[in-house]
Formats: sequence, C-alpha cells, structure tokens
Amino acid sequence: MKSAIAALLVGIISNAQAAAPAVSNVRASQHPGTKKVDIYYDISDADGDLQTIAVQISADGGLTYNIPCVTLTGAVGAGVSVGTNKFIQWNAGVDWNGQFVASTKVRVTAYDGTTPPPPPGMAFIPAGPFQMGDSFNEVGAVALPVHNVQVDAFFIDKFEVTREIYENVRGWGAGNGYSINPGSSVATSHPLQNVTWYDAVKWCNARSEKEGFAPVYFTDAAQTVVYRTGNVDLSNAMVKWTASGYRLPTEAEWEKGARGGLLGMRYPWGNTIDGNQANYNVSGDPFDTSGNGTTPVGYYNGSQVPAGIDMANGYGLYDMAGNVYSWCWDWFDNTYYGSLTANNNPHGPATGTYRALRGGAYNNESTDLRCAKRTSGISPNSVSNQFSFRCAKGL
Repeated sequence: MKSAIAALLVGIISNAQAAAPAVSNVRASQHPGTKKVDIYYDISDADGDLQTIAVQISADGGLTYNIPCVTLTGAVGAGVSVGTNKFIQWNAGVDWNGQFVASTKVRVTAYDGTTPPPPPGMAFIPAGPFQMGDSFNEVGAVALPVHNVQVDAFFIDKFEVTREIYENVRGWGAGNGYSINPGSSVATSHPLQNVTWYDAVKWCNARSEKEGFAPVYFTDAAQTVVYRTGNVDLSNAMVKWTASGYRLPTEAEWEKGARGGLLGMRYPWGNTIDGNQANYNVSGDPFDTSGNGTTPVGYYNGSQVPAGIDMANGYGLYDMAGNVYSWCWDWFDNTYYGSLTANNNPHGPATGTYRALRGGAYNNESTDLRCAKRTSGISPNSVSNQFSFRCAKGL
C-alpha cells in the first residue's frame, strides 16, 4: 500500500476557484508509516465567511473524480474558517486499500454560502461533491458503499408541497390539458398526502407551464410530447434536464440537500434526534401518530416547539427528516450504489419496477429518517398517507 499511495500522489495539482472563495496551494503526501494521506491547502475569501470544503480524487488525471474519498477528518465539511495550511487527512486504507494508478489529481473545493436569488419558497443547493450513502449499521447495505457524488447547483423547495399549493396548480392544469388526481391532507398548511409518483411528475410539469417555465418531462425520447396525462413510466431520455422548469429531485440531489453541507451525519443537523427536531413515531409532538399524523410544513422553525430551535438545515430546508416521505425521480435498485460507474449527476438506474422515496414519515421509527435511508419496493402508482414530494429546479 505504501507504493500505491506514493503513486497516487504523483501529479497532484491545486484547484483554484474562479471567484471568491479561492482555494490554492493544495499539496499532499502519505502520512509516514500509515495508509493515510495528508492534504494541505490555503483558503481565502473576500468577506471571511465560513466555508464548506469538499475533496475529490481522480484516477485518470482529472477527467473524472471517482476514487472513493469519504473517510476524511480535519478542515473539511461545513464551518471551516479561511486561512493557510488548512489540514485534511484522508484514510485511503479504508476507502481505497491496495489500489494503484499512475496519473492522479486532488481537487479541493469551497463554498461560502453565496447564492443566486432562488425562486419564491425555494433554496439554493451549491454545486460540488458530497458523500452519498451511510456506513452506520442502522441503514443497511442499500446505502453502501459510501461514495463521492458530484452534483450541479440546483434549487429545491424549502417545504413539502402543501395541499393548498397542489390544488391551485392542479386546478390550472385541469383547464390546460392535464389529468392529475387529487391528493389529501390534514389541513391546507400540512403537506400533501396520497399522491402517486405519476401525479407528482405531471404536477411538476403543470407548475412549470403555469409559471412560464419550460417543462421537464416528456412521453417520448425525442422530447416532443409534454407529459400531461396517464401513467407513463418515463425513462431518463424523456427528461430534459437542462429545462428551466420544475421536477422531482434525483436521489443524489435529495440526499445532498438533506445533509445541508454536513459530512457523514445521520440526520440533517447531526447524529442524534428527538421530538423537538422532527415528526416521527413517538416523537411526542401534538400530532404524534394520531390519524394522518402530519405537522404543518416548517413546524420545527423554533416558534412552535418547547426547545425554541429552528430546525432548518444548513441549506435552509425543513422536514427533510420525518413528517412525510418525498418521491424522487430515480428508479430504485438496492444494488445501484455498488454498480455505479458515473458519479457526476447520477439519475438512477435506466429501468426498474419501483421509484425511490426518501426522508421517512410521521409514523416511522427514527432510523427511517436518516439522510441516507433508501425506501424500496414502492410502485410509482402507490398512494399512502406517508407519500408526498417537493420540487427541484435547475438554474
């Protein structure tokens, strides 16, 4: 492994950001007598904000950055201050034991919270890599292996879609060629429930057209017929990913948003959970497991729970853990992580039987609320009091 690490570090270059913040002077070496790599870098920023730092390593001279680089300690993740000689240690013996390549590059990136103006009710998620998956025992093999994923910047709803918003768009759609089934909810301020994946996708298109954006979903690979009616099992080729309209987040986008910039944590805010932070089984909030059991969207904003803590995560998102599950775009495959060969903006398997759901619901145990938890075996035609969604949108 010593010679492999030495070869791994050949050709390392520093990565400079195009605008503040700026990363420079990246250098690395094997920690003597170990299978660990010491990475140093400098970070500057015009206004001195705290940074979110990520690391990627390439095995092909920078064409792709697919070497697993997830066991990291030091000045990485959220809350890193600017300065020189910032230190990260990568445990290559855990992530990449016994591997050898001749041409590699290390990339260190920084994000300081500067965002383009998001659409009303949405938050900005910055471009860059994050660690997808979970090596803790509570989630299981479907969240393994933990791997680096590069995601382009996007917007995502701060809250789950409410029944009020859903019905407003659905009513517009009914007069403009759309056939979207009604859902249900406890109240207008609560998240929509009992919505199928098909209706969520059609609703995204209706919302796009209602607001003057280009729709994302089509019923043909040539992308000529907008998806407005029926239950169509769309393929990745039927999605215009560059369109300006609304869509369901991919699993990768959802998980990056849920993590809020934190590295390797169980939940959007850290490693522990209680009833002052999320709505789940026996969480103790006034809505706990009674009837349809949901809380109003954004309920955990610090004004309505005894602890008085605003539970928006680092990206300003609410209810990414608990309340209701969120439909994602991807077909579900419990072995997908192990077979993934392209880590840039993954869109999930090409085909499948089930669609992915994320986030857990009001009547789930706390382990089902984990950022990395993947829910399997759900037909896109299924409805449940636990199923809802929130929209993503490209820049």
